Amino acid sequence: MYKALTSIAERLESRQPLQALMPKHAWDAALEQQIEDLPLITAATPRADLPALIALKAGLHLLNESLAASHAHAQEIEDDATGCYWHGIMHRMEGDFSNANYWFHMAGAHPAMQRLQERSADWVRNSTILNDLPDGAIRDGLAAIARQARWNASAFTGMISLQESGSVSEESRGALEYLQHLELTELFAHTQQAARHAIV
Repeated sequence: MYKALTSIAERLESRQPLQALMPKHAWDAALEQQIEDLPLITAATPRADLPALIALKAGLHLLNESLAASHAHAQEIEDDATGCYWHGIMHRMEGDFSNANYWFHMAGAHPAMQRLQERSADWVRNSTILNDLPDGAIRDGLAAIARQARWNASAFTGMISLQESGSVSEESRGALEYLQHLELTELFAHTQQAARHAIV
């Protein structure tokens, strides 16, 4: 089972193109079933391990852009910070931005956000992205990421909402997709680490 999980995770983490800001369907329909069939939870699974294992499935599904499947798992662990964070990203990807912000608030200062902030700020500072984009709210939001001390999930949601409204240049879409990729990568790394001891 660990080999199957590793194979699925590696495929999703190295996929091209990156996850869309608002995907319309699963990236790989066959992979959706493979994820669901992973025997992560059995009758012998300790109750304390359930949130981490359920979050792992929610994360795998979201990396595959299987929004409904991810949502079903995230709803099982609404009192878990990692489950709340996956839940928020799922709602953001479906375009329900206010609901996304609610779940980001419930996730709180999630541990994955620190590394995400560091990587995001480093990328904005050391890439040419700010020079490549026209003046406006998205460029300003990216510049704020380079300065802020903590990841602001609601501000990022605002940038994606603006992008999806069609009122800004498509030039910024790639930058937002890359930042979302960093977010998904860091949250999945945290989720996988939390579940590692429970995977047999």
